[in-house]
Amino acid sequence: MKLKYITCSDPREDVSVNDMMRLMRYAPQVEIGIQAHPSAMSNGMPRNAWFKHLMTLVSNIDMPMNVAVHVNYQWCDMLCGGGMPDELDKWFKMTRYGTQTPAIRRWQLNIGDGTKNWDANAVAKLIAEHPQNEFILPYNAGVAQKIEQLNKTGAQFSLLYDSSYGYGITPEKWDAPVYDTHPMGYAGGLSPENVATQLAKIAQQVPTDYTTWIDAEGRLMRPNTRQFDVTRAISYVENALCWTENKTR
Repeated sequence: MKLKYITCSDPREDVSVNDMMRLMRYAPQVEIGIQAHPSAMSNGMPRNAWFKHLMTLVSNIDMPMNVAVHVNYQWCDMLCGGGMPDELDKWFKMTRYGTQTPAIRRWQLNIGDGTKNWDANAVAKLIAEHPQNEFILPYNAGVAQKIEQLNKTGAQFSLLYDSSYGYGITPEKWDAPVYDTHPMGYAGGLSPENVATQLAKIAQQVPTDYTTWIDAEGRLMRPNTRQFDVTRAISYVENALCWTENKTR
């Protein structure tokens, strides 16, 4: 099993941009996942200014850096119903300096039972209109029907398996990939302390040469807070890389 990305999710505007750059430089597999919704990321809000600063650096630096946007709430509803929020449209169009490569390559649509505007054909059209981007959708029992509707359109997309519906609970057993044609990553209760053990369990469910990714969020925070801890994130990345290195020896 190969890890393409080791995702560190939900750093916010209280984390310095310099610390974010340091984290992303730590290893080529490191990806940061930014939560985007209008109540936090609209134009004029602190997270918007912070993210603009971060992306200005990312798009101009002479090395690839992995930034994903995880779209939630009203903005997710708009994208899933055929609309495009102005603020997100700007980020979709942003490219790395001197190239036509998107500065933000991966976009995660955090659909769930509460998604109001789900239109599989509209999502397939969104994906077709952005061929250089990878679109990720969560996968669990609650959204399986929506995912199958999208699969039937023939759209190319990826899945993030999280049986806990985003509540950060580690499953007793991870699921095998749902589709042969759609890459699947894994999330749910991953932490610096358990990532090596959980990677070993995930590896038991996927083909030997399978390329996947992992995504941690809640357990990268300082205890009893929602403050992203860069030190914990680096430890999580180190332990994941160590497992990968030991596995391939």
